[in-house]
Amino acid sequence: MSGSTSRRKGNRAEVEVVRLLREHGYDVETSRAARGGYQSGADIVGDFPLVIEVKNQARVDLPGWWTQAQYQANGGLPVVIHKRVGKSDPAEWWATMDVATLLRLLRES
Repeated sequence: MSGSTSRRKGNRAEVEVVRLLREHGYDVETSRAARGGYQSGADIVGDFPLVIEVKNQARVDLPGWWTQAQYQANGGLPVVIHKRVGKSDPAEWWATMDVATLLRLLRES
């Protein structure tokens, strides 16, 4: 798959996650939309404490994705939302974080 095809696939997944979060009352957008087309940092930005990295890849690389999410969180609460093969509804995708992040989230909520 070419780089541009992969980016389009990722962009579509980000838009789907934004749509789902908006349906649940969160004021969010893709970082690309928030920054006038420039992708930087978290994939989704909004009014909650999580720093979201979205992945739409057939090959799962949780260690690599988690490292990227932690770096982009810059001390925030990272989470990786990754598409499940065969599941088009983002509510059925997976959200991954380590237990330390989960404990911080629970403490701060």
